[in-house]
Amino acid sequence: MNDLADNLSANVRLFADDTIVYRVVKSASDAQLLQSDLDKLASWEIKNRMEFHPEKCNVMSICGKKNPLIFDYSLHDHLLEHVKSATYLGVTINSKLNWDDHVNNIAKKANRTQGFIRRNLKIRSEKIKEKAYQTIVRPLVEYASCVWDPYNTYQKNQIEMVQRRGARFVTGDYSRNSSVSDMITNLNWPSLELRRKQARLTMLYKIKNNLVEISPPSLQTTTRQTRNSHSNTYIPIQTSTNYRKFSFYPRTIIDWNALPKELTTISTLGTFSDTLRL
Repeated sequence: MNDLADNLSANVRLFADDTIVYRVVKSASDAQLLQSDLDKLASWEIKNRMEFHPEKCNVMSICGKKNPLIFDYSLHDHLLEHVKSATYLGVTINSKLNWDDHVNNIAKKANRTQGFIRRNLKIRSEKIKEKAYQTIVRPLVEYASCVWDPYNTYQKNQIEMVQRRGARFVTGDYSRNSSVSDMITNLNWPSLELRRKQARLTMLYKIKNNLVEISPPSLQTTTRQTRNSHSNTYIPIQTSTNYRKFSFYPRTIIDWNALPKELTTISTLGTFSDTLRL
């Protein structure tokens, strides 16, 4: 698969048999170039005795204009469907670059899974029920959260509701008069929002220390020292749009700069993660 992108002018991302081809399209000629790349993919397919499934392929345009350029792309003379959202590697991306579709999908999936466990795990042990929630349900709403961690209150609340249902399941207390917040406190569960923040900071630590194969943007430490800064303080990334402002690097750099200096200089990942959770 590695040579699939060799003759293409567009950007390509490959993971196993999942492929994304994308480019900036400002004119009809740009769209024609993208169609030309699809034609080259069809030729590559024949040469390598592979077979694409056009009915499983689709097109998504990400544009803030009221009247975006619409072009009918095809593969094997099969007109590709235009969609408003698509799932790539388990994350649902939509044409507005917000996380409404993704949060809805994972919350529904987690609630369905939680309902299945509740119906079938007929035991009293809180420890076993807690383990079931933490290993089967919670990962569904935390997968790849460094990418999609929402900033809208309604989305954050939608995800926290999964944990609130989990607390009722673990404690076996479904009374309307009971405080779910007290249940979560007694179970010593941090909020899912806090866990996502810790996950983002841990990922930035990994990137900073070359523990993952991710090439970051140019992250520069500030030379201007203030009372609240330290030698590992990064210069914030300036942006004018919310979908950029609340994306991983601009948002996590702000959280990183707020950490104590001694935490940012910890030499091992395990110690960093453990200290961050205290």
